[in-house]
Amino acid sequence: MALFSIFGFPYFVIMPVFARDVLHRGAAGYGLMMTAVGIGALIGALAVASFDRRIRKGPTLMAAGGSFGLLLVAFACSKVYALSVALLALTGATMIVNNALTNATIQTIVPDALRGRVMGFYAFVFVGLAPLGSLQMGALAERIGPSAAVVLGGAATTLAVAVAAWRVPQLRHTS
Repeated sequence: MALFSIFGFPYFVIMPVFARDVLHRGAAGYGLMMTAVGIGALIGALAVASFDRRIRKGPTLMAAGGSFGLLLVAFACSKVYALSVALLALTGATMIVNNALTNATIQTIVPDALRGRVMGFYAFVFVGLAPLGSLQMGALAERIGPSAAVVLGGAATTLAVAVAAWRVPQLRHTS
Protein backbone atom coordinates (compact mmCIF):
# COMPACT_ATOMS: atom_id res chain seq x y z
CA MET A 1 0.00 0.00 0.00
CA ALA A 2 2.94 2.33 0.61
CA LEU A 3 3.96 2.01 -3.03
CA PHE A 4 0.39 2.72 -4.13
CA SER A 5 0.31 5.85 -1.94
CA ILE A 6 3.63 7.08 -3.28
CA PHE A 7 3.46 6.07 -6.94
CA GLY A 8 -0.15 5.25 -7.88
CA PHE A 9 -2.63 7.50 -6.11
CA PRO A 10 -0.81 10.80 -6.80
CA TYR A 11 -2.08 10.78 -10.38
CA PHE A 12 -4.88 12.95 -8.96
CA VAL A 13 -2.38 15.74 -8.35
CA ILE A 14 -1.51 16.23 -11.98
CA MET A 15 -4.98 15.57 -13.38
CA PRO A 16 -5.46 19.30 -14.12
CA VAL A 17 -2.29 19.19 -16.21
CA PHE A 18 -3.68 16.23 -18.16
CA ALA A 19 -6.94 18.05 -18.75
CA ARG A 20 -5.24 21.23 -19.95
CA ASP A 21 -1.99 20.17 -21.65
CA VAL A 22 -2.46 16.55 -22.72
CA LEU A 23 -6.18 16.31 -23.53
CA HIS A 24 -6.68 20.03 -24.29
CA ARG A 25 -9.76 20.48 -22.14
CA GLY A 26 -10.71 23.21 -19.74
CA ALA A 27 -12.27 23.18 -16.31
CA ALA A 28 -15.40 21.36 -17.48
CA GLY A 29 -13.26 18.61 -19.04
CA TYR A 30 -11.28 18.30 -15.84
CA GLY A 31 -14.52 18.11 -13.85
CA LEU A 32 -15.81 15.29 -16.02
CA MET A 33 -12.53 13.43 -15.62
CA MET A 34 -12.76 13.63 -11.84
CA THR A 35 -16.44 12.68 -11.95
CA ALA A 36 -15.54 9.57 -13.95
CA VAL A 37 -13.08 8.52 -11.24
CA GLY A 38 -15.77 9.06 -8.60
CA ILE A 39 -18.44 7.13 -10.49
CA GLY A 40 -16.03 4.26 -11.05
CA ALA A 41 -15.10 4.26 -7.36
CA LEU A 42 -18.78 4.21 -6.38
CA ILE A 43 -19.47 1.27 -8.67
CA GLY A 44 -16.39 -0.56 -7.35
CA ALA A 45 -17.43 0.02 -3.73
CA LEU A 46 -20.97 -1.17 -4.40
CA ALA A 47 -19.62 -4.26 -6.16
CA VAL A 48 -17.39 -5.16 -3.21
CA ALA A 49 -20.25 -4.61 -0.78
CA SER A 50 -22.74 -6.57 -2.90
CA PHE A 51 -20.52 -9.53 -3.66
CA ASP A 52 -18.52 -9.57 -0.42
CA ARG A 53 -19.21 -13.19 0.52
CA ARG A 54 -19.00 -14.50 -3.04
CA ILE A 55 -15.65 -13.11 -4.14
CA ARG A 56 -12.27 -14.60 -3.40
CA LYS A 57 -10.62 -11.63 -1.74
CA GLY A 58 -6.97 -12.46 -2.41
CA PRO A 59 -7.22 -13.08 -6.15
CA THR A 60 -9.60 -10.15 -6.54
CA LEU A 61 -7.22 -7.91 -4.60
CA MET A 62 -4.33 -8.94 -6.84
CA ALA A 63 -6.41 -8.44 -9.99
CA ALA A 64 -7.69 -5.03 -8.89
CA GLY A 65 -4.25 -3.82 -7.82
CA GLY A 66 -2.58 -4.98 -11.01
CA SER A 67 -5.39 -3.60 -13.15
CA PHE A 68 -5.16 -0.25 -11.39
CA GLY A 69 -1.52 0.12 -12.42
CA LEU A 70 -2.14 -1.04 -15.97
CA LEU A 71 -5.11 1.32 -16.31
CA LEU A 72 -2.93 4.21 -15.12
CA VAL A 73 -0.44 3.35 -17.86
CA ALA A 74 -3.24 3.18 -20.45
CA PHE A 75 -4.68 6.50 -19.26
CA ALA A 76 -1.27 8.17 -19.39
CA CYS A 77 -0.78 6.98 -22.97
CA SER A 78 -4.24 8.03 -24.17
CA LYS A 79 -4.62 11.23 -26.16
CA VAL A 80 -8.35 10.70 -26.83
CA TYR A 81 -10.55 12.46 -24.31
CA ALA A 82 -13.50 10.00 -24.32
CA LEU A 83 -11.15 7.03 -23.95
CA SER A 84 -9.33 8.80 -21.12
CA VAL A 85 -12.60 9.40 -19.27
CA ALA A 86 -13.59 5.74 -19.64
CA LEU A 87 -10.16 4.62 -18.42
CA LEU A 88 -10.45 6.95 -15.43
CA ALA A 89 -13.80 5.38 -14.50
CA LEU A 90 -12.21 1.93 -14.58
CA THR A 91 -9.21 3.26 -12.65
CA GLY A 92 -11.54 4.59 -9.94
CA ALA A 93 -13.29 1.22 -9.71
CA THR A 94 -10.09 -0.80 -9.42
CA MET A 95 -8.61 1.69 -6.96
CA ILE A 96 -11.51 1.40 -4.52
CA VAL A 97 -11.73 -2.39 -4.89
CA ASN A 98 -8.01 -2.60 -4.13
CA ASN A 99 -8.30 -0.29 -1.13
CA ALA A 100 -11.38 -1.97 0.33
CA LEU A 101 -10.00 -5.48 -0.03
CA THR A 102 -6.59 -4.48 1.33
CA ASN A 103 -8.28 -3.02 4.39
CA ALA A 104 -10.50 -6.09 4.86
CA THR A 105 -7.63 -8.53 4.34
CA ILE A 106 -5.40 -6.79 6.86
CA GLN A 107 -8.16 -6.74 9.47
CA THR A 108 -8.91 -10.40 8.83
CA ILE A 109 -5.37 -11.75 9.13
CA VAL A 110 -4.02 -9.58 11.96
CA PRO A 111 -4.41 -10.98 15.50
CA ASP A 112 -6.94 -9.13 17.68
CA ALA A 113 -4.25 -7.89 20.07
CA LEU A 114 -2.36 -6.15 17.24
CA ARG A 115 -5.24 -4.96 15.05
CA GLY A 116 -5.36 -1.39 16.38
CA ARG A 117 -1.63 -0.82 15.98
CA VAL A 118 -1.50 -2.42 12.57
CA MET A 119 -4.51 -0.44 11.32
CA GLY A 120 -2.96 2.74 12.71
CA PHE A 121 0.19 2.03 10.73
CA TYR A 122 -1.91 1.18 7.68
CA ALA A 123 -3.71 4.53 7.98
CA PHE A 124 -0.35 6.29 8.19
CA VAL A 125 0.90 4.51 5.09
CA PHE A 126 -2.35 5.07 3.21
CA VAL A 127 -2.84 8.76 4.07
CA GLY A 128 0.48 9.90 5.48
CA LEU A 129 2.63 8.96 2.51
CA ALA A 130 0.29 10.58 -0.02
CA PRO A 131 1.92 14.05 0.32
CA LEU A 132 5.32 12.50 -0.42
CA GLY A 133 3.81 10.79 -3.42
CA SER A 134 2.29 14.04 -4.60
CA LEU A 135 5.64 15.77 -4.27
CA GLN A 136 7.47 13.12 -6.25
CA MET A 137 4.72 12.97 -8.90
CA GLY A 138 4.80 16.74 -9.40
CA ALA A 139 8.60 16.85 -9.54
CA LEU A 140 8.72 13.92 -11.93
CA ALA A 141 5.99 15.39 -14.15
CA GLU A 142 7.91 18.65 -14.33
CA ARG A 143 11.10 16.86 -15.38
CA ILE A 144 9.85 14.15 -17.74
CA GLY A 145 6.24 15.20 -18.44
CA PRO A 146 2.92 14.21 -16.91
CA SER A 147 2.33 11.18 -19.13
CA ALA A 148 5.73 9.64 -18.42
CA ALA A 149 5.35 10.32 -14.69
CA VAL A 150 1.99 8.52 -14.55
CA VAL A 151 3.32 5.66 -16.69
CA LEU A 152 6.13 5.16 -14.18
CA GLY A 153 3.68 5.33 -11.28
CA GLY A 154 1.37 2.78 -12.90
CA ALA A 155 4.28 0.50 -13.70
CA ALA A 156 5.55 0.75 -10.11
CA THR A 157 2.17 -0.22 -8.66
CA THR A 158 1.77 -3.11 -11.08
CA LEU A 159 5.26 -4.31 -10.22
CA ALA A 160 4.46 -4.02 -6.49
CA VAL A 161 1.40 -6.25 -6.95
CA ALA A 162 3.39 -8.79 -8.96
CA VAL A 163 6.11 -8.92 -6.29
CA ALA A 164 3.49 -9.27 -3.53
CA ALA A 165 1.78 -12.12 -5.41
CA TRP A 166 5.12 -13.85 -5.89
CA ARG A 167 6.49 -13.28 -2.36
CA VAL A 168 3.21 -13.93 -0.50
CA PRO A 169 1.51 -16.79 -2.32
CA GLN A 170 -1.19 -16.96 0.38
CA LEU A 171 -2.65 -13.77 -1.11
CA ARG A 172 -3.46 -15.62 -4.30
CA HIS A 173 -5.57 -18.11 -2.36
CA THR A 174 -7.21 -15.99 0.37
CA SER A 175 -10.98 -16.26 0.21
